[in-house]
Parts: sequence; C-alpha cells; structure tokens
Amino acid sequence: MKVLQRNPHRGAQGLILVLTASFVLCAAAFSAEPTNAKQASELWETMRSAYVNSEEFVQAHDELVTFLGALPAKEKTVVAAAMMRRGDGDDINAAALELFGAEGLPPASLQPLIENEKRTWPQRVLIRTYYHFLRPEYETRLSEPARRELVQMLADRLRQLAKLKTVDYGEQRLLTHMIQAALSRYAGKNDVKEMTDLRAAMNAYAAVKREDDVLSESIRAWDTMTPDPKITTPAEALKALGHFNALVRQKAAVFLGSAIRKTPDLGQTVLKQLQDPRDEVRAAAAGVFSFALSYAPEKVIPAMVKLLIWDRGVIVQEAASGTLIAHSDEAQAIADRLLEELITRDPLPGPRRTTSILTTLSYLISEDTPGSQKKRLLDAAVANLDCAPAGALRALEALGPDARPAVGNIREYRDTKADRFTRLRIDRHVLMAIDPEAVTSRKN
Repeated sequence: MKVLQRNPHRGAQGLILVLTASFVLCAAAFSAEPTNAKQASELWETMRSAYVNSEEFVQAHDELVTFLGALPAKEKTVVAAAMMRRGDGDDINAAALELFGAEGLPPASLQPLIENEKRTWPQRVLIRTYYHFLRPEYETRLSEPARRELVQMLADRLRQLAKLKTVDYGEQRLLTHMIQAALSRYAGKNDVKEMTDLRAAMNAYAAVKREDDVLSESIRAWDTMTPDPKITTPAEALKALGHFNALVRQKAAVFLGSAIRKTPDLGQTVLKQLQDPRDEVRAAAAGVFSFALSYAPEKVIPAMVKLLIWDRGVIVQEAASGTLIAHSDEAQAIADRLLEELITRDPLPGPRRTTSILTTLSYLISEDTPGSQKKRLLDAAVANLDCAPAGALRALEALGPDARPAVGNIREYRDTKADRFTRLRIDRHVLMAIDPEAVTSRKN
C-alpha cells in the first residue's frame, strides 16, 4: 500500500523556515557530537532492538555498562542526552539513565542544561527523566546526596526565573515535572535543607506577576497541600485534582466519579474544572468522567473532543482520550470529526496528540462502521506509522482484516524501525488481528 507520508507544515511558509533553521542547527549539533556519545547511543539502540535473552542484547549491555563506567565525568551528561529518545516512554529513558549507577550524572555538567532554555529535545527529555529519580518509587536509582543536589539545582533555577517577567509554557511544564518529583519525596520534611531552600525559591517565583503563568498557580496550590491529603468530601477531592502526586489526583478523580453517580449536580462543578489553567487539574477532571459514565454524555463527549483537539497539555489530551474511549458506545458520531483533524488540519497535530486521536478512533471502529470511514482511518494510520507508531498500530489492529492493504507497510516498519517491544506487539497482536493465517503460514 503506497501512501503519502504526513507533511505537518504544508502551506505554512513561516513554520517551514523555522523547521529548516532547526534542521541546520540540529545537523550542526550532531556533527559536533563526541565519538563517545555516538558509540553509547548506538549500543543503546542495539539493546532496545535486540531480544532480552539474545547474545546480541547481553553483549551490547555489558559493553555499554563498561563503556559508561570508564567515561570521564565531564562527558557523562553529553552521553546520557545522546541516549534519550523523545518518543520513548519514561520507563525506557529511565532504564538508559539507570546504567550510569547510583551516583548518577555530575551536577557540574547537568546544571548548565537546567539553566539553558534553548536546550535540545534530548536534553529536555534527559532533565525530565532524571528528576523522576527523586520520586519515592525510584528509591534505589540515586544516592541521597545525588537527590539533594538535584533539589538544590532546581531551587537555583527557580531563583533565576523569579527575576523574569515572562517564562514560556514549555519551560513552566518542565519545571512543573521537576518540582512535583521533589515534592513527592520531600514535602513535609522540614529537616531537609535543600527542600527548605526550594520552598523559598518557589515562593519567590510565585510572587512575581506574569501573563500565562500556570506554574505560579500550581505553586500557590501546592503550598496548601499535604503529602497524603484526606479525601472524604467533594470539596477535598476537587482541591486534590491539582495535587503534586499523580496517585492522589487519581484517588480524587475516582472519588468524584462515584460522588457524581449519587449527586449528579456535582458533574457540572467538575466540568468547570476543565477551564482551570493548570494542566494537572484539567487532566484529572477529564478523568473523572471515566468513572461517571452515566453523567450527561451529551455534555461530556463534546467537552472531551474539544480537549483532545485543542488543549495544549499532553496529559490533558491523553485524559480526554481515555474518557472518550470509556464512552465509546455513545461517541461513535465523533469519528469523522477526529479523522478530519488527522487529514486536513494545517499544520497537522503533533506526535502525542496524533497518538491520542488514533488511539481514541481505534475504540470507535466496529463491524457497523462504514467502509469509507475505515478507509480514511487506514490511510491516516499508515501515514502516521513513523510519527505516532503506538496510535497507528493500535488503529491498524482495531481495523483487523480491513487493514490488509497495509500489511506491507507494517512489515517494513517492523523490520527497519521498530524496537523489540514494538516488534513483539506487531507479531503477536497487530498482524494476528489483520491476517492470522498469513502470520501462521509465514512462521511455518
């Protein structure tokens, strides 16, 4: 099946110029990339591609661990950034960083990345993933001195930004992830000097009035929260939708979903939370309606479509997708609207939004879906195999035998670009759903 690959910036000359400039800068950065970074990146790619029990995987793992252990301290952060992949999940990028050991990356080389707003995407992914190691669930990943150094560097960065009248949304989101990780471990621990310093820096940042300052909104809310708040009333649950701990936000969403079933008027109050400037609140509020399926689908579904298509927060898009999937029986009519976003929007949605849209569509397809609609989804999925493989493969699997024209495209992606996890998914689920007889005969 031949398809035109997506061109997300067709007709947008200004964006094309920006992309051209970015490409030149990226090319220059990679041409200057140290040999050590290139070698580590290649070994990591081998590990990601090879099966875990294979000799190839074991050899690449042992070589990489030895290689990283012998690196000069000043090169470790550069090498770590080269191993980060924007499209990978947090767990995969975290697995790469775990190879550097409990002492982690040298603060002297990490701090310049934290302070540089012009950092590359791999560097941004590195910082965000590395700060995940502050969370309690990563107890053994870093030593306590290394964790406290991260908290201190975060406090120093906030003090720098406290002097500015404008901080862009992307930088605010990165800092939100970093601060939440620190609070999840150290909130309420008054004997940790670095955390006391971070609290002071947070208050200094929030004291400055700025436009579109979501981070300050979050900081002021977090300052009133305990690590494990009581959630026994709707008011307590509504407040907890913006908690710094994702598990607490989930607990609040479940509580409100149950409460709406008993008190339907509460649903309108939760819908109003979708206007909150904080991404975490909008995402948690959207998730509430996955647990309150009987509440006004004629209100909920349009609200979720709006979030999925237009909200700038990735976690909000994903939460809206999850709620639309939970309402899939009532949401069949939105399929054409979502397909329009994937086919005609200019510029086309980014990778994460595309993944959420395709994943949602995969649950709206049924035997009764018109053939023309299935064909549009098939074309959109194939066009996005490189851009949003998780969503594209989920859609192709859902199409089943109707996706047979794309088998060649799927096999090509599997053989040339997929890591071992994706290959297993393609072999065991996607191709089996599309043409099980062909898969069986090929094995034989």
